[in-house]
Amino acid sequence: MSNKTIAKLFEEAGDMAIAQIASMRDLQIKNIQADEIHSFVAARGHNVERMLRDDPDAGTTWAFLAVCAESKLIFSYRVGDRTGEEAIAFIEDVASKLRRAPDGSFATRPQLNTDGLRAYHEAIDQAFGLDADHGVLRKNYEKVLRGGKEVDGKYIGADRISRLGKPRAEDIHTSFIERQNLNLRQQNRRFTRRTNAFSKTLKNHERHLALWILYHNFCWLPYPNPTEVIEDGKLKTIWVKRDTAAMVAGLTDKLWEIEDILALTDAYTSAVRPRKVRKDKLLRIPPKPIEADPTLAPFWVYQPFKASKTCKVHAASCCNCRGGMGRNVNASGKDGSWFGFQTREEAEAEANLLKPGRVETCRMCLGERRKMAGINT
Repeated sequence: MSNKTIAKLFEEAGDMAIAQIASMRDLQIKNIQADEIHSFVAARGHNVERMLRDDPDAGTTWAFLAVCAESKLIFSYRVGDRTGEEAIAFIEDVASKLRRAPDGSFATRPQLNTDGLRAYHEAIDQAFGLDADHGVLRKNYEKVLRGGKEVDGKYIGADRISRLGKPRAEDIHTSFIERQNLNLRQQNRRFTRRTNAFSKTLKNHERHLALWILYHNFCWLPYPNPTEVIEDGKLKTIWVKRDTAAMVAGLTDKLWEIEDILALTDAYTSAVRPRKVRKDKLLRIPPKPIEADPTLAPFWVYQPFKASKTCKVHAASCCNCRGGMGRNVNASGKDGSWFGFQTREEAEAEANLLKPGRVETCRMCLGERRKMAGINT
């Protein structure tokens, strides 16, 4: 299949995933963990100056992610720089997706848990005010000398800090979102460390991230949980299957397949990108398949006059053949000739005589598309 076809399908599916995640609203989430993950677009930061053309999106890129600690649903993300402006836009998106009471307050008071990035402090204050609790996990590293500079070395522990409100101390950690970061790096090639599969544009980078989030939320089943039960007086360990994050969050009641994502892509593309029809085609009535006529040959061979083109075998009812009349009656015989036969074998044999080694079967009436539609030949 053409690589342009694959790229077009990816763009449509990626745009659908972006819209699908943006449409998540009215979520009742109590415990939220947020973190950021590093990647790059077009080139690594130290190689941007060596690029042949200027690209403002090239270099280091950060992706902010927010996950529900209970369901593991990733419900918000932001791709951009690791700055205060980007953090504010990210946290405001998180706040906009939570369920509100009639008076405008949050239906459930949320607790946000982040690392020690200072940009989160102003962002949470601006987006939530005093209507949320904020816990900070501040990681500590021993200082070492490298190249004459004092830098962070070995991790030696972390402090749990209640920065805003009264967050639950046992929930002040980022273990779940860090685990999702690991899943992202393992399952999305664009985020693998030391990779040559990086995105060439920021838009495609976001599309890949959104597609992975959609797959993770609706299609990916976590590893089963080991549970100890007593059977016949003996303690046994059984493995209990788990649901997808979207099922736990109540967004769906079934396990999605890839076909469901493709169906959503088709529906989204049809809604936002209506098919363009050329004006000259609006004046022409498209040819229709003819009814079965015993006086007509059931199979036809079209021999184009151009040596570079191939002979094609058609059924008489095909809209490209129409009993040897072709798609355009007025142009019939202008570019090639039609020959009728009683059996498909005779038609294929004659086509091989007309153009040895350059014979095709029409996919509309006898080939792959007919088989895909479930029509017996």
